[in-house]
Amino acid sequence: MITVKKITWSCFLLFFSICSAQQKKPNFVIIIADDHGVFHSTPYGSTIIETPNMQKLADEGMRFDNAYVASPACGPSRASLFTGMMPYNNGIVGNHEKVLKPGVLSLIPGLIDQGYEVVFQGKIGHGKKAHYQGYVPKGVTILDRGQRRDLKLKVLEDYLKNRKDTCPIALFVGFTDTHTPFPPVEQTKIKPKDLIINTRIYKTPEAQVEMSRYLQGVQNVDIKFGNALKMANRYLDTSNMMTVYTSDHGMPWPFGKWSLYETGIRAPLIVSWPGKIKPNTTTTAMVSWIDLIPTLIDIAGGNVSKAIDGKSFAEVLLGKKNIHRKVIYATHKGAVDKNVYPIRSVRVGNLKYIRNLHPEFAYTTITDIGATEKPRIKNRWKHSGQHWESYIAAAKTDPAAAYFLQDYHSNPAEELYRIDQDPFEENNLAAKPEYAKKLDSLRQLITKRMKEVNDDESLSGPPKLLENFSIIESTTK
Repeated sequence: MITVKKITWSCFLLFFSICSAQQKKPNFVIIIADDHGVFHSTPYGSTIIETPNMQKLADEGMRFDNAYVASPACGPSRASLFTGMMPYNNGIVGNHEKVLKPGVLSLIPGLIDQGYEVVFQGKIGHGKKAHYQGYVPKGVTILDRGQRRDLKLKVLEDYLKNRKDTCPIALFVGFTDTHTPFPPVEQTKIKPKDLIINTRIYKTPEAQVEMSRYLQGVQNVDIKFGNALKMANRYLDTSNMMTVYTSDHGMPWPFGKWSLYETGIRAPLIVSWPGKIKPNTTTTAMVSWIDLIPTLIDIAGGNVSKAIDGKSFAEVLLGKKNIHRKVIYATHKGAVDKNVYPIRSVRVGNLKYIRNLHPEFAYTTITDIGATEKPRIKNRWKHSGQHWESYIAAAKTDPAAAYFLQDYHSNPAEELYRIDQDPFEENNLAAKPEYAKKLDSLRQLITKRMKEVNDDESLSGPPKLLENFSIIESTTK
C-alpha cells in the first residue's frame, strides 16, 4: 500500500512538472479566413473596409507583406498547410482531391507531442470527412465544422469556459463569410458607388454590387475574429499567447482565386505575441503557408523533419532576421471538371514568372461558368459571380469589356512581371528583350522544379478549348 502511494504521488509530481513546463509554452490562436484577398483590410491599405480587429492585431504585432499559399484553391492550400509540403509532394494538387501520397504525414502530432491540446472550429481542413483527407489526425478536438455563415461562437466559449486542461492549446478557428455565396445585398452596409475595383477588371454597376457584398463578408469576418479573440482572452493566458490571422488564398474574383497572380496566391498574414514580437512592425520576408505549422512547432520546442518543404520563420517573428525564402513556388491544377487550367509560377526577388501549360485552353472558373451555363445549376449559381452576365452584355457594344473578357479567358504561354512596379500584373514583360536573361533563368527554374517534384502535368478534368469557347466568340465577332 505504501509503495502504491509513493508511485501515485510520484506520478502526480511528474504530471505537475510536465504541465508546469508546458504552461511556459505559448497558447496559439490561429484564425483562418476563406477566400480573403490580401488587399482587402485596413492593415493592407484599404480605406473603404472597416477591419478594426485586424488592424489592432497588426498594431500589436507583425504584418507580413510577402506571405504566399502553395495553391489558389481551398483543398490543396489547406493540405499544404497541415503537411508542410507542396502539392505535388503531398499528393493533393487539385481541389477536392482527397488522398495524400503514401508516407506523407500530418504535422499536427508535432504540436500534440509538445503537450498541446489541438482544437478546431469552423472550416479549417477541406472536405466533409471528419478528419479531412488524412492530414488531420484523430487527436484533434473538432467542436463543429461550421462551414456555413452560422458558425456558433457560443460553442467555442462553452468549450473554453469548461476546459479543465491546464496544458497549452492550439486553437484553430475558420470563417467562411468571404467565400461565395457572399452576404445578401440587404445585409450589405458598404455602398457600391464608393468601391474601388482592381484596374484590370471591367466595371459595371452589377460588379460594384457584387464587390460590396464580398467586402461586407470581410467586415463580418473581422467582427467574428474580434469576438473569438475576446473569448480566447477571457479564458486563456494572454500574457503568453500568439495570435495569427491569415487566409487560404485570394478572393473568388477575376485574376484572384484559381490564378497564380498576386491576388490569387498572396495571403494576409498578421501575427502578434506580446513581449516577443515587436508591435507595429512589418516584414518583407517571403514566407509560405507550408512554413506556418513548422513555425508553431519550433516555437513550442519541437522539431520537424528536414524532409518536408516547410521551415520555421520564428527568427523573422522575433526580429532576428528579415529574410526567409529566396524562392516562392505555386501551382494550380483545377477542381474536377471546373477551373481546368494548369499553371505553375515562381517568384524570385521582385520578378514573378508564370507558365500556362496549355494556352490553347480557355481559362474558366465556377465564377463565370455558374453565371452563364444553361440550364442554370442551382449549386453553381449560388457560387458564381452574379455580375458576370453584365460583362457579357457590355462586351457586345464596349470594346473595353470585350478586351477584359479576352484578357480573362486567354493567356500566353509565359508571363513575367515586376511585382514591385506592377502589383496587379498588368504589364507582361516576357517579350521584352531587356528581360530575356531573367526570363530564361526563371523558365529553367520552373522546369527543374517540375522534374524534382514529379509534376505529371495532369488535368483535373476535361478542358474547354479557346477555339470552341462561345463567350470569346460572341465578344469578338
